[in-house]
Amino acid sequence: MVYAAVAAVIIVSALPAQESGLTLENAVETALARNPEVLLARAEVEAARGRRLQLEAVPNPELSFEAVGLPLWNSNRDQEFSLGVRQRIEFPGKRSLRREIGRSGEDQAALELDRIRNVVRGRAERAYFRAAYVQKRLADLESVLATLKDYSALAAERYKNGQVPYLDVIRGRLESLRVQNEIVETRRDLKEKTMVLGLLMGDEGYEPLEFSTGIGFSPLGKSWAELKAAALAGSTLRLMAARGKQAGLSLSLARKSGLPDLTVGLFTPSKRFGEWGFEVGMALPLFRKEFRGAAIEAEAASEQTAIEARGQTRRVLLVLERSYADAQALEEQIGLFRDSLIKDVEESLKAGLINYQYGKSDALGVLDIVRSLKETRAEFLRALLNHRLALIEIAAAGEDEDIDVAKIE
Repeated sequence: MVYAAVAAVIIVSALPAQESGLTLENAVETALARNPEVLLARAEVEAARGRRLQLEAVPNPELSFEAVGLPLWNSNRDQEFSLGVRQRIEFPGKRSLRREIGRSGEDQAALELDRIRNVVRGRAERAYFRAAYVQKRLADLESVLATLKDYSALAAERYKNGQVPYLDVIRGRLESLRVQNEIVETRRDLKEKTMVLGLLMGDEGYEPLEFSTGIGFSPLGKSWAELKAAALAGSTLRLMAARGKQAGLSLSLARKSGLPDLTVGLFTPSKRFGEWGFEVGMALPLFRKEFRGAAIEAEAASEQTAIEARGQTRRVLLVLERSYADAQALEEQIGLFRDSLIKDVEESLKAGLINYQYGKSDALGVLDIVRSLKETRAEFLRALLNHRLALIEIAAAGEDEDIDVAKIE
């Protein structure tokens, strides 16, 4: 019985996640397909394409009708009518700048969609691993409870034989009660974490899920230089660069707004039908406040974009540096757990139960080892989760401000 109890608590902890439930890939794919933020960003791409078409459009011609010599106060002058077409011709360079502004806006919408997808992917991965963490924690607690029940049965048998006091049985039951309370709380936590993931996946209500992708350990595997280069090439900083480019184009267009546009027209008079007339008009930018105000606004917007870009670059690098340091420290911590600590505690539990069966150790020593094993596994599992969260933040490269490392909600 002792060997069966120890084997159960060790095997349950070592079992990998089954592949029959929800995988990480499926969760991320579903979130990207259903998440409202992603859907809104996709719609914004189409809206940006529409704005680009409007900005690069040529002004429509105007059909004009003119009447001259209409009777006024019994005037006897001859009346004449003319029918014509007018076309506004913008100053060279204005339309091309508007076209570039429209294309820049379209590029920004595509980059924003990419950024939102990265954010949603990171949030879904974080929610998935937090739920998987609680699921694994629940399995560990249930295995500890099974061990405590076997211990209690062993203590009860030895009590019947007069080998130990009844206090040993009471201690086992009290410890089992504590673990049962932890199991109840952990199940509630699992439901909450599952609901958070379901919300990201677009589910309408709570549905119990089995998380088949275990937390596991995935080493960083990249140098600081490689991670820094990837972060600087991420969608967030590319989006800031696109905004800076658009701000420069808007400034150039504002400076050209005061340059006069031309209007050309072609018309035919009624009394000389078949003959054609030609007219040329030019806008007179006499009042400069509007043009000067547009230029000042564009200059300020360009400066604001540059300041924001520098700040965002610093933020991305600081977040990356912090996450990189966290990941390295957690890898060392995980190595300590995997190499010796958990194995040593499991061996101590095995020896303690055998010694207790033959009267070579007391109940307090055995229960203390059980608690130590429970806490050690919890710390190891928490380190695995925090390492996963650090990797997620590294991949996000500061794109999602909500991601927090080394914190379990």
